[in-house]
Amino acid sequence: MAEGGSTKGRTQSDAARLLLAAARERFAVAAADLLLPDRARLTEWQRLTAAALLTRLVRGLEDEMRARLAVRFEGHEALHAALSSAHVPIAQPILERAEALRDADLSNVLVRRVEEHRYWKAHAAAGGDELLFELVRDPDEEVAAEAMELVIARSRRFDRFQEPALGRVELPAELQHKLVWMVAAALRHYIVQQHHVAAVDAAIEETASALIATYDEGATLEARAIRLARRLDGAERLDGALLARALSEGMLPVFIAGLAVRCALDYAAAWEVLADPRGRGPAILLRAAGIAREPVAAILLLLNSRGPLVSGAEGDAAAEQLGLYDTLDLDAARDVLRLWQADPGYRASVARISTRARPSAEAA
Repeated sequence: MAEGGSTKGRTQSDAARLLLAAARERFAVAAADLLLPDRARLTEWQRLTAAALLTRLVRGLEDEMRARLAVRFEGHEALHAALSSAHVPIAQPILERAEALRDADLSNVLVRRVEEHRYWKAHAAAGGDELLFELVRDPDEEVAAEAMELVIARSRRFDRFQEPALGRVELPAELQHKLVWMVAAALRHYIVQQHHVAAVDAAIEETASALIATYDEGATLEARAIRLARRLDGAERLDGALLARALSEGMLPVFIAGLAVRCALDYAAAWEVLADPRGRGPAILLRAAGIAREPVAAILLLLNSRGPLVSGAEGDAAAEQLGLYDTLDLDAARDVLRLWQADPGYRASVARISTRARPSAEAA
C-alpha cells in the first residue's frame, strides 16, 4: 500500500511538472517568435495584435520618460530637442536590435491580453455585459464596489476605436519594473552614443525610479477581478453557473480570477494552466475548483467553440477534456496544481530545467 501510494504521488507530481513545462515552453516559443511572421507559432491575428500592444506599451513608457528627461537636459539643446520630438521613437528600435523584448513573461501577458480581447469582442457583437453590471447594482455593497472598480479598470483596456490597449498600470509589478529599466537603459545608450553626454546615469535612474514609485499593482484589472471573485466566494456565490456566465459574456478575466480563487492560485498561475497547449489544463482546473459536471460541460464547450486558448490543438476538444474531468478525482486534480501554488520563481526554475533537460537526464 505504501509503495503504491508513493508511486501514485510520484506520477501526479510528474504530471504537474510536465504540465508546467509545457505551458512555459509555449510562451517561451511565443516570446522567441512574436515578431517573426514566418516562424510564428501564434495565429497571424494574435501575433499582429500582440506586437501592436507591445509597441504601444513601450512607446507609452518611453514618451513618459523622455518628457521627464527633457526637463533634466534643457541645457543640452540638441539632446533636449531630440527628447522632445515625440514622433521619433528612440528606445524601441534599440530594444528590438538588442532583442531585449523577447521575454517569456512579457509574451505571456501580451497573449493573455489578446485572448481577453478576442473573448470580449466575440460577445460584444451579441450584447452587453449583463452580469458585470448586475453586480454593480448588487445589494451586497462590497460586491457592488468591487464590480464598479472592475468596470473602471476594464475601461483602460480599450482605445477610442475599441481596440486593445495595454498601459503600464496593467502589468505585473516585476514586469513593469523590468520594462521601465529596459527603456531607461535604451535611452541611456542613445544619449551617450548619439549626444556624447556622459553624466546621465543619475538623471536616468531618478527618472525611472520616480515612474516605478507611482505604480500600484493593486489597480490592475487582474487584481480587481481577484478581489471581486473573493467577495463572491466569501458569499458562496462563486459557483459553476456564474463562471460559465462570465465566460459566455466575454469576461475572461472574471472567469480566470474565479478559477484562481477556487483553486487557491494566483491569477497568472490560473491563466498558465488554462492555456496548457496540450488542452488538459481546463479540465484539471475545473475539477480542482470543485465545479459540478453540468456547468463544466458548458464551460468546455464555450472554450472550444471560440477556439483553443493559444494552444496548437485543432478541432473541438471539449469531449476529450470532459472525459479527463470525469476520470480525475478532486484530490488528484489539486495535487497536480500544488506546483502552481509554489513561489513563482520556483515554478519558473522547474519549468526551465524541465524544458531543457535531455531525455537521458529525465530517465535518470
